[in-house]
Amino acid sequence: MNNMTCVDIARMLKLDDDVISAVEKYSGEIDFSAIKPSADKLLNPPQWQEGLQELWDYCGDDPLGMKILTIMLDCLVDTYGRYIQKGISEEVFLDTMGFIPRFISSHKAAHGVNAFVWSWWLPREISMNEFRIGEYEYEFWIDNGVKKLNLHIPSDANLKTGEIPAIYPFVKEFYPEYADCDIVCDSWLLSPELKKLLPEDSNIIRFQNKFRIERFDEESPYYMGWVYPGKESLPIAELPEDTLLRKNLKAHLLSGGKIGSAYGVYVG
Repeated sequence: MNNMTCVDIARMLKLDDDVISAVEKYSGEIDFSAIKPSADKLLNPPQWQEGLQELWDYCGDDPLGMKILTIMLDCLVDTYGRYIQKGISEEVFLDTMGFIPRFISSHKAAHGVNAFVWSWWLPREISMNEFRIGEYEYEFWIDNGVKKLNLHIPSDANLKTGEIPAIYPFVKEFYPEYADCDIVCDSWLLSPELKKLLPEDSNIIRFQNKFRIERFDEESPYYMGWVYPGKESLPIAELPEDTLLRKNLKAHLLSGGKIGSAYGVYVG
């Protein structure tokens, strides 16, 4: 029997002491049985948004996201049990849920305070719809009736050593219905504009060369938060130039260039 609590999950994930203290506080205040119908909706993709909204409404004023985090960590108690029941290792659980401390830490680095502002994404992990295997995260995705593996690139991923097909043995064992699916990716890292800014042997260009680009959205703004976290609202002229990418990207933007994002299919 799984006797873990949301506080145990917080400790497993090695969250900062102040975050664990907040989880301990809220775990004693939240009526988990009352919100269970809403929390259960996080297990079903078509109900994710409805369940999230109900939980956000329950939390009310939650500026640092610690109350919604506590609720989601409680959901992960059951998720952990389903991992064990299915035979998926604790290592994969910790790697996958590493999303939580990673984003809390990145928020602190950018804004000086621990906060969890990505609760809208976590249903993917709660529902076991997304896993981190090796350097990358893979989301089970159905696109117009076609099963696909949607690859996401964590901020700490090593593009040089990451093996994109590493997901296939995992899905063959645990989710065989996805074993022959295409791996797809929609990211600023696939933007063809980056080839104007980086050398051919850069890890980013080598990564994007593994994909056949099918769509390009030059107006997508999301690259700013990844390249300039915490500084994306600055005027372009004030953006930092402390890496080759930042320096060349800034010059590109100042000259009227675009970055956007692109969608591609993995071809190896």
